Amino acid sequence: MAGSLNLSSAVHVLPCPNCGETINTSVQQCPFCSTPIDPAAAEVSAAATSRISQACSDASYLKVMAWSLLTFFCLMFVPFVGLAGAVGLWFLRIAIPVMVVRWWIKFGSIKTDDPDFARAKRAAIIVGIVGLLALASAIPLHSHP
Repeated sequence: MAGSLNLSSAVHVLPCPNCGETINTSVQQCPFCSTPIDPAAAEVSAAATSRISQACSDASYLKVMAWSLLTFFCLMFVPFVGLAGAVGLWFLRIAIPVMVVRWWIKFGSIKTDDPDFARAKRAAIIVGIVGLLALASAIPLHSHP
């Protein structure tokens, strides 16, 4: 198949080291400011950019999971779907802390000034707190005789 894409033909992008515009790793110089681009450094920078993008995307999923807690909680009070709400709530009480720990293991060591990553890190902290509170609310604090 002549026009098919494969993994090796994926486009890698990075911010220009001079002007910050997003450029392709295949260019020899920045089309915006004409700064020469070192191919090896471009690939390293593109990999870092890709990792930061993945961290931001995963943090966005964490926020969706946290909002879903509220949705499932409300569903518990709706006739005929209350059981689905309860099951979803119990699942998310476990899944959110697990996913937050996974996020920190994968992306917690990233050092960057990227404002999107700073927002993603803040979201992971907030969702982690929400997840721990949801998990703690499911644990009985006292036993009945």
